Parts: sequence; C-alpha cells; structure tokens
Amino acid sequence: MTTQATSSHAPHSYIRFQLAQRLEHILLIGSFSTLALTGLPQKYAGSAIAEAAIALVGGIENIRSIHHIAAFIFMLEIVYHAVVISYMIFVRHTEMTMLPGLRDLTDVVDVLRYNLGLAKSRPKLPRYSFEEKAEYWAMMWGSVVMAITGFMLWNPISTTKLLPGEIIPAAKAAHGAEAVLAVLAILVWHFYSVHLKTFNKSIFTGKLTAHQMTEEHGEELERLQRGDVRPLPPEPVRRKRERIFIPVALIATIVGVAFIVWFATFEKTAIATLPSPVTQVPSFAPFTPTPVPTPVGGINNAVIGVAIKHAVAGMEKCDTCHNPKGVKPAPADHADRPVESCLVCHQPAPGAGAVQTTGQAGLGGAAAIPHSITEATYKDCLTCHGQGKLKPSPASHAAFTNESCTICHKLAPPTATPAAGATPGAASQPAAGEPKAIPANHDLTSATYKDCTVCHGQGKLKPAPANHASYTAETCTTCHKQSAATTPAAGATPGAAGQPAAAAPAVNHSVTSDLFKNCATCHGKDGMKPAPANHASFTIEICTTCHKSTVQ
Repeated sequence: MTTQATSSHAPHSYIRFQLAQRLEHILLIGSFSTLALTGLPQKYAGSAIAEAAIALVGGIENIRSIHHIAAFIFMLEIVYHAVVISYMIFVRHTEMTMLPGLRDLTDVVDVLRYNLGLAKSRPKLPRYSFEEKAEYWAMMWGSVVMAITGFMLWNPISTTKLLPGEIIPAAKAAHGAEAVLAVLAILVWHFYSVHLKTFNKSIFTGKLTAHQMTEEHGEELERLQRGDVRPLPPEPVRRKRERIFIPVALIATIVGVAFIVWFATFEKTAIATLPSPVTQVPSFAPFTPTPVPTPVGGINNAVIGVAIKHAVAGMEKCDTCHNPKGVKPAPADHADRPVESCLVCHQPAPGAGAVQTTGQAGLGGAAAIPHSITEATYKDCLTCHGQGKLKPSPASHAAFTNESCTICHKLAPPTATPAAGATPGAASQPAAGEPKAIPANHDLTSATYKDCTVCHGQGKLKPAPANHASYTAETCTTCHKQSAATTPAAGATPGAAGQPAAAAPAVNHSVTSDLFKNCATCHGKDGMKPAPANHASFTIEICTTCHKSTVQ
C-alpha cells in the first residue's frame, strides 16, 4: 500500500500507517499478549511461575475463560483484516506491496553483505522490507495453525468423531509449540528490529521521519520524493466497485462472525476442572521409567512396591495396620503419604482377592478364632485378649479396636467329635486343647456349684490359673462348657445315677445316719482320717458334692 508525502517540499516526516491500521495493531497487541500470558501457564502447568500466574487470576477455569475470550477477539480481528485488505485491493486497486518476490532474496543477500562489511552502503529497501514481509506472513501462517489446533482442543469430542483420537495430543503439541515460537519471534526478532535497533513509533503515531525512511525504506523515500504515487481509480469506478464489494463483504463478514461464534460455542469442552477433593491425591507420580523386563538377579520395574497379600475391598484404610505404630508398619519414608496413594505402587498379589473361608488362617497367617463371635460374651474381644488379660494379644495390637479384629482373624471350623479318651464336650464345645470341660457331675443349677470360686478360687482346692484372677464366677461358663454324661466304665467307682466316675474317693458308709452326718468327726483337721489341707475351707454341707456314698 502506498502513501503520499505530507508536503512537496522535503517534509520532515512521512505518513506510513492510517488511523484504522494503527487501531488494528493496538487491538492485535492486546489480544496476542493476553493469549500468550494465559496460554503459556497452561502449557507449563506445574512449574512455580505457571502456578503463580494461574492463582493470580483466580484458578485454571478463570485463566482458560480469559484465553478463550482473547482468542475470540483475535479471530474477529482476522475477519476485519481480511475485509479491509479485500477493499483496498478490489475497490482502490492498491498495490500489493506485502507479497514476497524474488527481489526479497536479493535484498537478503545485500543486507547480509552490508552487515558483514562487504558492502559500503546499506541497500535501499522498498515500502515493506523482506523482514517485515516474513513477520507478516509468519503471523498469517501461525494464525491458521492456532485456529485449527485451537478448534480441536476447544471441541475435542466433535473432533474425534471425524478424526482419530491421537489428533488431540498432536493438536496440543502443535498449538503449544506454535505459541512458544510466536512469543519468541516477537520478543527476540520484532522487539529488536522495531524497538531496540531504532525506536520505530510509526505504528502509534502513523509517521516516520525522513532519517528513518532513509535508513529503513530508502527506495520508498526516493519514490515519494519523485511523486511516483499510484493514483486512485476515478470516483465513478470506485462507486461501481463498492456496490459490488459491500454486499459481498457484508455477507462474508456475517458468515465469518457466525463461524467464530459457532467455533466458540460448538460444544462444552470435555476438559473440565473438578472441585478439589478433601484429601489431595497425587495425580502423577513418576517413580520409575516405563517398565522393562526383569534382569537376572535384578528388580522388576513393573512392580514398584511389595504385593498386597489380602483382598483390598473392605480394607481400603491401609493405615489401620500399616501406620507407624500398627501391627505391620510401613517404612518411615511413607509417613506423609495419603492412604489413597497406596495402590499407585502396591497391587494385590494373584489370588489375594479370594474370599476367606471358615477355618483358614487369617491375613498374614493370623490365628483362627476357636469360638463364636456372635454371642454377647464374645463380642468384646478385649475381655480376654486385652493387654494384661487372660490371653492378651501382642503389644503391636494395643491400638486396635474390637471392630478390626476380624479383618485378620477368621473363625475356625466347627469342632469335630472328641477322640477316644478325650474329655467329651457339648456340641458347641471348643476342640481339645481349648478351655477344659466342666465335669458332668457338677450340676451348675444347684446352689453348691453356682459359685465356681468355692473350689477354683485362688488358694482353693483346685484353683484356676493366676491369669483368671480378675474373672468373676458368672464368666466361667463363657469358655468352660459342661461335659455330656456317660455310663461308668466296668470296674470304675460308680457315681450318682447317670454320672461318670468321680475323681474324688467314694464314701463306703452311709451319709444319712446321725453317726456319719458330721464328716469332720473323722475327716476334720485333727480327726482319724483328716481331709487334705486344701479342704480346710470347705464346710460339711459340701463334702458330698464330690464324694458320693456307695451305700444306699
């Protein structure tokens, strides 16, 4: 596009850009800068500077919205620029001085020779030098690339209905790389040529001084001084062309704007930012490179952590057992890691998800439970297995509650029939080796046997173990069950009807006559046949509890 001098007598300045062109450039500065400042933090998300920039505008959704608005304005500017250029070419027949040609190649060589000191004078360049043409067409090309890849990223679902899914990451890479290239071109090339080498203010003032014209556009200056200005078409010709151009340009503008609106609202992007969870989970943890085959004697990179030996379902709270004070604590360097990240490295071993069957050892070989866990007596495991109790659990279990016991410990199978010679128990009685059965001759409903501590208290006839000291008489039958009655074996001392042979010696005389009513007469401490010392606390009324008469 050519311009005229402001005066015919060696003017001090020359008009280079009209007001509309200057306003268009200012709008371009604003939209391009906004796109760069909001796009690069998204490309380099995760770096400290990018995260600070995102936080400055209120989060990723805000910076993404600002980026979209700037892109919308940038595309509207492309439509406006296309209409203006078309008007200047079709209606005014302005010379297309921005088109590249062979002349630009010779100018490149001449400028290079001058910069290397091989030429004495700087070559005289036309209205637009090869550098300005390169910048202009680079921006045009970049705009096309950014628009196409931006549409793909803005509308990924629709894009992948027509193209393979791989096109989205490819578009992301191209969009980001072109953005970096454009920003570097502005900062390195444009800023140096326009603002550092010589401060060219013509895009803001619209004018260049005669000195600047001589330095940068010597050929254009000589042409203007000669008055070699391309005349405008006659008024009637321009009006005729405008009657054709304006309707076509109006329709093209409406179509262009409609396309941009469609472009920006075609679909809701599939990339939406969700609210932050209460527990932050690392979204990416680059512990190892891509898994490779296990080397001989080496480590399998495909398995980062130790395999989980139990099912994960229902046991998602790994820190129950693997906290620093748990039964199997995790390493010290895992202390600050959230429970949700455990499965990033640790995966269930083959078969670990199988359902636990009754009678199997629990997780990690935990001992089976030999008794019911549904009865009220057994619901509180800590009654017997608390610290300092009858059968305390290991010290590493101190922090565990009753509810966590059955995570590892499973029920034992039902008790089989007692072997020959073993103490017979009731159907629900534990297997041999568990709490001893109560002899069948102990009638637990009678007053004599209601209080087990009479015989089995500490220091009594047959004291219970020392670790039973804290238990009351009411808790005895929780573990100890009554034996079933059997017929005495041949030759054994008979007991009461239906009772087994008694461990205590039988009484060979009547216990109902007045002579024998008082057992202490003969079996007292100083009697003819004193009872054992551990019988000292027993009263006469309980003697026949154990000793039965053979005389009817």
